[in-house]
Amino acid sequence: MEYIERIFYRKINPSDFKKLYDIDKPEGGGGQTYLEAAGISNEKIVDFLSCAEISDSPLKKKGETRFVYTFNAYILGQSKDNSSFIEFAPRSGRNNYRISRQNMKYKHPAWSINNGFPEANKDANGTYTSEGNFEGIIDNLVIWIIRTSYNKYYAGFVNENTMPEEWPHDIGLEEIFEDERRGVIDTERAKLQFINNKKCPFGTYSTMSVEEERVSTGENILLYGVPGSGKSWTIEHEYCKKGSVVERLVFHPDYTYSDFIGQILPAVADDGQVSYKFTPGPFTNILREAYNNPKKEYILVIEEINRGNAPAIFGEVFQLLDRKVEIQGIDDDGYPVGTSEYGITNENIAEEMYGNNRKNEKIRIPSNLSIIGTMNTSDQNVFTLDTAFQRRWDMRLIENDFENVNSTLANAKILDTGVTWKNFCIEINNIIIGNSTRMTSAEDKRLGAYFVHLRDLKFNESMGDLKVYDVLRKKESKGTLTDDEKIQITVIRDAMRQNRKFPEKVIKYLWDDAFKFNREIIFDVTEYQSLEQVIHAFMYAKGLDRFKIFKDNVKDAFISNDEE
Repeated sequence: MEYIERIFYRKINPSDFKKLYDIDKPEGGGGQTYLEAAGISNEKIVDFLSCAEISDSPLKKKGETRFVYTFNAYILGQSKDNSSFIEFAPRSGRNNYRISRQNMKYKHPAWSINNGFPEANKDANGTYTSEGNFEGIIDNLVIWIIRTSYNKYYAGFVNENTMPEEWPHDIGLEEIFEDERRGVIDTERAKLQFINNKKCPFGTYSTMSVEEERVSTGENILLYGVPGSGKSWTIEHEYCKKGSVVERLVFHPDYTYSDFIGQILPAVADDGQVSYKFTPGPFTNILREAYNNPKKEYILVIEEINRGNAPAIFGEVFQLLDRKVEIQGIDDDGYPVGTSEYGITNENIAEEMYGNNRKNEKIRIPSNLSIIGTMNTSDQNVFTLDTAFQRRWDMRLIENDFENVNSTLANAKILDTGVTWKNFCIEINNIIIGNSTRMTSAEDKRLGAYFVHLRDLKFNESMGDLKVYDVLRKKESKGTLTDDEKIQITVIRDAMRQNRKFPEKVIKYLWDDAFKFNREIIFDVTEYQSLEQVIHAFMYAKGLDRFKIFKDNVKDAFISNDEE
């Protein structure tokens, strides 16, 4: 059975109609012969043209990256012997396509008088005229092109003010008769049978609700734990399955509802007219895609969810986080498990999801869209997530241990100290937990297993003794370095940049954050009173002596643990 997959449609305006009948052509010839396809996104146009032949645009040498699409289109309602080619080409300097060569000589026969297409008025000399601006002729005239499941195109027209009663309702065809009357309709899910009939090319269609075929994987999950415990790793390896569509974003203090949901922005039309349209944000975009692709799983990952004011960013969408957990039997609403339990009204989002003809419907998060957030517990002082917000998520603590950490990272030696990253973490974290009575939120101050990358632990031996570097620096300041010494100081500095990664990331964190108010617990504060002194001592020492910045009992713990 042949089904209708896409319908391109566009209302004919006076400028289009003039071209179709060669009205007001320049006396010397030439003039525009194309019909505009403006007002329809390039993505929808290209999707509609997926069965057409593709060729490079003549404008390619001028930087045009879009293609020309050509296809053979039959006359809707006639035998398949009657057909002609239609070409969609990108407009020079414009962000839209056009239907090429649609004048008296070359226009598609579906849009000719012989096919019943409306005819322009003629003057006393029998010449087509634009007098009266075609009022009463093109008021409701829309050209359309149907693409079927047999990869065939059919061209025709509709000259009606309202949708004929015999047409299928509630599958999107209403859009042809609403607002600006231009766009591309996706009817693939409706399994709309194609009948080669000029006035009503629609046969049977599926009455199955989109929701009946939608996958039910949707959930809200909030992973929390200390920095570096592996929250992002867990998402990637446990939740992002093969074939799922993943969108990632990060909340921060300046992130707003408008960034997340969308906002009204000015848009300039081809004629220079400025209008204001809703520009969707990442949440609305993935909501639309998930709704329109019911058999595919979508995941929205929000990293650092508590670094932004999450309740304010979600706004009224906050209500959608309540998910349906079970089918209610006789009184069930028909939505699958995982869908938002309650719908809300938002015309901008509804129009993006359902189309203009359904913008007054309530919106819901579909059951094939999951939202996964991450939260560092040590960052709760940035923006606190209240109980009402948190209860709408399945909370999961990512435990801070090395059981499932790659042994290459866990057993990597910290520079030239001989102490492994695993043992360093364990001992430092034991000290933090053991001093919980003296430290605020001690558990949240622990070092995560993934706090560093493997590259942060590698040692570059070319650094050598930094006393040599100090001598070279003095000579450099006096301008007395030899060529060999210039090379030598460059090599040392490259090595220093590598070897500073660990202390600048880990030691700095312990000094500035974890033990900010209790440095004497871990550091030898009688010898080192500033972070600058601590980092300097670490860098200028060698081997295990780099840890002399710590108290003896801490340093000894590193040694005894590694010896075991």
